[in-house]
Formats: sequence, C-alpha cells, structure tokens
Amino acid sequence: MLKPAENRLNYSDLLMPPPGYDVEFAIGTTYSLDLEALVGVPLALSLSEEMDHTLQDDPIYVLEGLRRSVDAFAIYCEAGQIKAPKNGNNLFALMENSVFEVALENDYSFHPKVWVIKYHDKDRNELYRVLVLSRNLTFDRSWDMAIALEGKKVKGKNPRNQPLSDFLSFLIPYTKNKQKKKQIKKLIAELEFVQFDTVDSSIPEVEFCPIGIEGYGKEETELFETYHKLIIISPFLSETIIKELNDKSLKDATKVLITRKTELSKLKEHVFQDFDVYVLKDSVVEGESSISEENAEHVMAQFQDIHAKLYARTKYNQHHIYIGSANSSSNAFNGNIEFLLKLHYQKYGFKIMDLLDDLFGENEEQNPFEKIETLPPFTDEFESDVTDELQKRIKELCRIPSKAMILTEENHFTMRITFDSLPEDTQFSIGPLLSKNMQPLKQETFIQNLSLLELGEFYNIRAEKDGEKVKRIIKIETEGIPKERESEIFRSIINDPYTFLKYVAFLLSDDLLLSALEESQNKKFGAGNWDMTTGDYPVLYENMLRAASRSPEKLKEVEAIMDIITHDEDIIPNEFHALYQTFNKAAKKVRR
Repeated sequence: MLKPAENRLNYSDLLMPPPGYDVEFAIGTTYSLDLEALVGVPLALSLSEEMDHTLQDDPIYVLEGLRRSVDAFAIYCEAGQIKAPKNGNNLFALMENSVFEVALENDYSFHPKVWVIKYHDKDRNELYRVLVLSRNLTFDRSWDMAIALEGKKVKGKNPRNQPLSDFLSFLIPYTKNKQKKKQIKKLIAELEFVQFDTVDSSIPEVEFCPIGIEGYGKEETELFETYHKLIIISPFLSETIIKELNDKSLKDATKVLITRKTELSKLKEHVFQDFDVYVLKDSVVEGESSISEENAEHVMAQFQDIHAKLYARTKYNQHHIYIGSANSSSNAFNGNIEFLLKLHYQKYGFKIMDLLDDLFGENEEQNPFEKIETLPPFTDEFESDVTDELQKRIKELCRIPSKAMILTEENHFTMRITFDSLPEDTQFSIGPLLSKNMQPLKQETFIQNLSLLELGEFYNIRAEKDGEKVKRIIKIETEGIPKERESEIFRSIINDPYTFLKYVAFLLSDDLLLSALEESQNKKFGAGNWDMTTGDYPVLYENMLRAASRSPEKLKEVEAIMDIITHDEDIIPNEFHALYQTFNKAAKKVRR
C-alpha cells in the first residue's frame, strides 16, 4: 500500500477521464496554488494528457485545453496563497472565472486537498470520482499521498455521502460565478444517489471527514479515541495534538511518528520517548538536488521532504486509516477547514504496523527513513520572522472588502482599486498580474495607461518591511473588463495566418497529442509564429475533407475559433473562409 519505490501516482493521471468519457464538471480544493501548475489541469481534464515540459512549450495545445474545459472546473484556494509566477502569460487570464479564494473570518486557513469530478460518455452514462490528497496544486517535490474512489448512481439514497455534500455546500458562497454555482448545486444533488466503490475487498467501508465546517470537527473523525497501535505521518506538528493522541493510548501501545527533522524541537521529552520517531534521511531530502549542483537555483527547487498526512490506528481487530490534509497541529483540528478520508481496513492476518514494512523497505539500504534516538534541545523562544509576518499581512489584506473597476479612456484603460482599510505597519504595492505597472497600495489606488491585455482580476501584491519582500497573487472582483479581452488573448497567440492555419490543422488532426509534439519542437511558451509553407496546404485540405466525412463536429470547433478571434482578416485568410464554407456544407449533408 505504501511502497514509494513502486506505487507512484501522477496528479494528471488522477484527473484524466477514463477511456470513452469526457469531463462534465470538476471541483478542486488546495491550500496553495501555482498558476503554472493550474495550466496542467485543463490539459488533463479535456485533452487527457499531462503537462510536461514539452507540451508546456506549446501555447496552442494549452490554449485549446483551456478553451475546452475552462467552464468545466472550479478551483478553491486559501486567500493570499496564489504563488506569483516567474513570467506572466496571457493564458492565465482565461482561468480567472475558475479560481476562487476562500478567506475565513478568523486567522485559520482553508487547507483541504480534494477533487470531486463528474464524467459522462457519449451515451450520457455518468461516472463520479473523488480524490483525497495531501498535495497542493503546486510543483512542490515533497512526498505526498492520494487516494481515488469512483462511483455511479444507484436508485436509493446514500447517506454516507452527506459529509461530502456538506463540504461542497460550504464552497458555494465563495463561488463568484453564477453558472459554476449552479453546476455545484447540481452535483451536490446527484451525490445523494452515488455509491462509491473502493475496488478493494479489504476496504469494505469509507467515511468522508470534513473538519472545520458547521457540524464537523475532530470528534466526528473518531481519530482521538483510545487505541492499541498508532502510526502518524505528518510534516508539521503541534505539541498539544501529539500529546493528546499520545494520552489516548491503551496499555503497552505501539506508537510511531514520521515527520520532518525541523519539527522535532516542538516535542517534549516525555512525549518523544513514547514514540518511535522517524524522519527522511538527509540523502533523500537533498537527493534530487545533488544531481543538479551546477545550477544553484535549480538545486533549491529540488529539495524534498515529507508532506503526506496519514493516521493509522488499531483497537482490538478494528483498523482505521486516515488520509488527507490535516497535519498533527492545533490549527488543523481546531479551526482550519480540512478533509480526511477514513478507511475501514479488514484483511485476515493484517497488522497496522505492516504499513511500515512497505514504507521502510526490506532492508536498511532501501529504507529512506532514519530513526531519531535523541530529541534536539527544546526552546520556547520566539524569533521574529519578517517573511512569516508579511505573509500574514497579505492574508489579513485578503479579508478586507475590496473591489476594482476599469475606467475606459481614449487609447488606454485605468484601474481603480479600493480597500475599506489597510493593515498597519506594512507597505504594499499592487498591479495587474499581466502588467509591470506596480503602484503603492492606498485605500483608493489608480493604475493608468493599461492595455486591453493587461486587464484582469488577478493582481500582483507585494508586501515589504525591514528590507524583506513577499509577493503573491490575489483576486479582486473587477467591473468593466471589456468583453473583447478574450478575443484579444486568443489573437495574441493566434496572431497571423500561418499560426491560424496550423491551429486549424491541429484541431482537425486525429491525434492532438502527436500534433502538439510535432509542432512544439524549438518553440517557447507564449510564442505562436509558426511557419506554414505552401506544401502544408494539401495536408490541411486532406484533414478538412476527413473531418467533413467522418467527424463533422470538428468543423464546429474551427468555427468556434473563428468566432472568438472575430473573423479578423489579418489572421484568417479570405481563401480559408471559402474553403471552410465548402467543407461545412458537405458536413451538413453528412449529418443529414
């Protein structure tokens, strides 16, 4: 079950629809969000491919993935935890209506990592998938865990899904898009009749365990009850929670704690002595960086550590395994919004400590973990961390009511941004994500001389104090964004006849992935000036002929692109209009 050398999961694979199915709607949650990682979601959902570096260099492939699925997914993250990308890209603006920030009224965090996805096939047969993860939607290299369940509708109601439905209902007030709010409500109503299958006879029952929403807390998880054996995997700790779990042990209980080396100083000596404590070996934490020492920046990006969260407990012959987002921290169980999946495990001869055999390997050489025999010195001294303080100030800013408005002027646009108040003792700067124009943040801030492509609801926010800086992306509801902005984004990539004709050939191809790989050679992300020689026209003609006779719906996809870029004569050759009309008429005869 827990063999890191064998049982590796790919985030994209978890999202991809099964063969023959398409995504109808997907809801995802994460604490932190990387917009560059988010670009991979529509590729997985709509094109059934992962976002590797080759495809990342192909803007047409990404653009098509977004066009197909941007209305079919919604992502929720902690307000103030969207990572600022290294490079702005116009494609980010197409995801604004799919990203929603959750700002709790207190200082706690929105921390769950869950996906609920509905698929359907050509006969409208429905399939539902739930993913419960410990991983955020970022490029972090740390070790995480995930589990997937699939289910179909049944005639009778399934009350076991109520906690999952209540969790999705919690998201509705944060959904600032009417159509997606409607889709979530529809999905909630359908979950009442879905039966999820674990596909494992050893797991006869599962329970959804949201934490922190109304009616659901740590008591409902039944995690903090007495036990004979306990395994905790948690990257971050609070001494109070570890002590509380430790105090629930019965006589001669076996207890194992797997965490990060940096967290050990939070434990008290008497609690430490009650656990067998393990951390990842330094050679594993630094392992991937050691092969890339030529690039110091790359080295820093490759460090890895435990980020998985798992609790496995046994009492008599009852085995329960919890996987999800909740650390062994006070905030996780006393204020944060979290999500765990509880597995009831039944297998003849199974012992909960068998999980460690999988995790540690057959011999010490294979074991990526080391046992800690001596507790580092404990200190309760608090050293001010300016970076941490600035992150909290951005979080505080996100909880202050704000709005923005676009003012249209003769040849450019002006943004008017207002906040009801501002946090004290911190200097903020703000600007549109797709612009280099940053201005000091005031309760009323004006940013002038913006182009159409610089407008959007994603904003760079920079907090500064004592020479330290923290930069994040925040989302502000913005009125007055011109409707033609989407067309301008498409035209920024499909920007000449050559690129347009290549895009058409791409849409009409039988294998989108193969087509993308062929065109991605030596192209940079954001480029789009592909050369088309006269020798390519017979290929395009052949593809259109094939689409008209076999897949007339593909011609509709071409028409949709033509409508988005508003039939711009500088991009769409006049000859193509005549060619398209000819094949479209032929396709209509086929449909009859």
